Amino acid sequence: MVQEKRFKKKLQNVINDLSANDKAFSSSIDACLFLILVSISAVILMPSIAADYQYSSAHYISAQQMDTYLLNTIMSSTLEEYEYTLEPGELAGIDVNLSQNSILQDTARTLFTKEQRHRTFSDLVAEGLVLGLVMEKDGTEKALNPMTQMQRTETEKQIAAHLERTIGQRYYYRFEAHWQPVTGHNIRSGMTIGDPAPDNAIKQKVRISMPVIYPVPMEEIYAPFNETGVYNAFNSNDPESEFLHMFGKSIEVVSSGCAELITDIVFPYDYLSSLNGTEIAVNSEQLAFLTGPQCKGCSSPVMQSVLGCMNYTVSGLYGLNVTISPQEQSIGLDLVDMVHYMILEKNKDQISAHIIDFHADDINHTIALMCNTSATDNSTRNELVINRLDAIYRTANPGGADIVLMIW
Repeated sequence: MVQEKRFKKKLQNVINDLSANDKAFSSSIDACLFLILVSISAVILMPSIAADYQYSSAHYISAQQMDTYLLNTIMSSTLEEYEYTLEPGELAGIDVNLSQNSILQDTARTLFTKEQRHRTFSDLVAEGLVLGLVMEKDGTEKALNPMTQMQRTETEKQIAAHLERTIGQRYYYRFEAHWQPVTGHNIRSGMTIGDPAPDNAIKQKVRISMPVIYPVPMEEIYAPFNETGVYNAFNSNDPESEFLHMFGKSIEVVSSGCAELITDIVFPYDYLSSLNGTEIAVNSEQLAFLTGPQCKGCSSPVMQSVLGCMNYTVSGLYGLNVTISPQEQSIGLDLVDMVHYMILEKNKDQISAHIIDFHADDINHTIALMCNTSATDNSTRNELVINRLDAIYRTANPGGADIVLMIW
């Protein structure tokens, strides 16, 4: 009896074990079946997933190639006809309207339209950056020559039309051009076409030369650091002060070159000097011929615009205490010389102060290294001087304007 109970108990344990193993076996089969289905789905979906990456990669490469092509066409394409009109009326107090009896229907367009042919976009952009210089003053930007604002507007319109013709609606784009005659200074210019670009936009960048020349050679900048001067400074009672004074002389030379370049743009001395009494008299006779005898004594619209522009530059931009009336019939050479000198000196002082502040820490570090160098190690001192003066020169002469084209 006892044996029979034991047998039944063992039999029940065996049945329970088989039941548990059967559930585990069933779960294993379900898991394997699930993995097989996942594998089959992956095999089916893999070509589609890979194609998405291929499409994205192809789009990126295509956009890169298109961006490069577009930038090349913008830099090299030529406009057969291009014109813009100066706007002397932008300067307060200037009235260039002729009499109602004038045979000229559009005075501003007739007298102040500039026509150009066979110009590349890069030429027009460079010209626009020069004519579109602005000065940041008291938190606002003031145009150095507000009469030429239409040049930038017309150039931007032509570039936008070129981009639209080339890429249509396939891409969005943004074109930017930036120029600073002196890096970090408050005088700069720029052009912007298109909406702000996202972070993943394709970007191409080039630098173009400008139609201005920095007038100071490097030899003049190095001149204060001649061999004798460096030796005497190093062996003086206060070498740090002597070296600092020498850097100040070099910066003064650098600043004079920048000031001359900017002053020639904002105050065209040669042109203004050419407006002598004989030329004004001839101009007045021509004006009378176009408008009738009643306007023979009228002031020339060209002269009004010149005098008004001078007054804007002298008073509005530089705050000089010089009064220039746009109603004058002529312009004296002594006035031109005086105003030119005052603007040149003010530009030089402002640029010199900026460069000294911009490079102050680096100059002090360079001087410290020069003073700690062995008295016989002239080559190391010369290398330190050259590296620092080269950096100062690059600040005063950045070497061109930056052009950036982004598409997405």
